[in-house]
Amino acid sequence: MDTVFRSRGRSAGHGRPRRRRTRNIAVIAIGALALLVAVILAGQMVGDARRGAPVNRVHGHLQQFQAMAEEHGDRAVGTSGYEAAAQYVEQQLESAGFASTRQYFTFDDDGEEIESFNIIAETVEGSDEEVILLGAHLDGVPGGPGINDNASGAAALLEAATALGAQDTVVNKVRFAWWGAEEFRRPKGSRHYVDELEDEEELDSLLAYVNVDMVASPNPIIGVYNARDAEASLDIPEGSVTIMRFFVDYFNARGQPWVATGWDMSSDQRPFARADVPVGGLFTGSDERKSRREAGLFGGTAKAPRDPNYHTPQDDIDNVDLQTLDIMTDALTHAAITWAQDSSALE
Repeated sequence: MDTVFRSRGRSAGHGRPRRRRTRNIAVIAIGALALLVAVILAGQMVGDARRGAPVNRVHGHLQQFQAMAEEHGDRAVGTSGYEAAAQYVEQQLESAGFASTRQYFTFDDDGEEIESFNIIAETVEGSDEEVILLGAHLDGVPGGPGINDNASGAAALLEAATALGAQDTVVNKVRFAWWGAEEFRRPKGSRHYVDELEDEEELDSLLAYVNVDMVASPNPIIGVYNARDAEASLDIPEGSVTIMRFFVDYFNARGQPWVATGWDMSSDQRPFARADVPVGGLFTGSDERKSRREAGLFGGTAKAPRDPNYHTPQDDIDNVDLQTLDIMTDALTHAAITWAQDSSALE
């Protein structure tokens, strides 16, 4: 630029007027540059605000679940706290543009017949023959808020549904499930759901099930269900490695450390695995002790429980790691939006 201006000044032979024009052009250029910078900064501020909205929402969900526990005592199956939590989930889904249904079931617990329900919602668009299912249990243990176990998973699932509801186009159907009665010897709500699909010969429509149970542990890991676990107590369904690899690639691309974690713990993925549906999941820890290697990767305290408040009244909003919740919520939301647009990542 400068070379062009000097060359033009010499050829014209009118140095003073040319320098004034040069200054004018420079002023205009500087002004335009300043305007461009302002626009970019404004765009970044808008982008930051948009990125902050999901974080604020998922934290807000936890605050609501905490308030319910304080009002009702807990969110155990059959209590007013569980009903309050269910109504909250249904209201949030309606605001996000989803119609939800309750799937009722009964089960026997030491001779006592108990009724509960799952909450199911799905995208309007997308083929019923290729369904991606994401789930988290909504109930907690009696006598405590159950914020990490499992208000954290329920909140992350709500955020993923809200984010997907804002998308213009959905190619593949995505279904969301908040399970009832997980906190028993065997998960009851997810088992009932699988049984119903088997009875209606619709089980083959599930491309994948992803479980989200305890994703805000105070001494956390970033855990991905290990579909290569040679010591798993159940046969790992074909296709589960693909789900695992999807989350591993997501974390690797962001420089986020992760570890493979046992996938066959007692949670809602087990009925799907038994039915040979590809399964995956995210997990940050319960009462297992953190290894030295994990402490090196994620910080925190080695040889201490990943969640010392597991199944106690101290599992409240003051004893969870919100940054870890954000990481896991982002991963789950990424999966929901990606798979809704293109299921080839699951093939």
